[in-house]
Amino acid sequence: MEQKICRRCLIREMGEEEYHKMIGQYIEFLDRADKAPDELTEKRLEICRECDRLNAGTCLSCGCYVEIRTAIKRAKCPNRKW
Repeated sequence: MEQKICRRCLIREMGEEEYHKMIGQYIEFLDRADKAPDELTEKRLEICRECDRLNAGTCLSCGCYVEIRTAIKRAKCPNRKW
């Protein structure tokens, strides 16, 4: 039986696998017109990986999940790095 994710739970209460699944599903279901090309997303992620404001997948400047922000075509880095 498939385990359901509690929609009212905090992320810290989810297992790591559920967290990755949630982020992946969000990105997968972005409207095609809103989604950045994979190459651009990866370039942005590389910049974020080097940033001292990255903490456990979130940006300390704005609080976003960097894997989601980098996948959105019109998104911008709050620190103007990309």
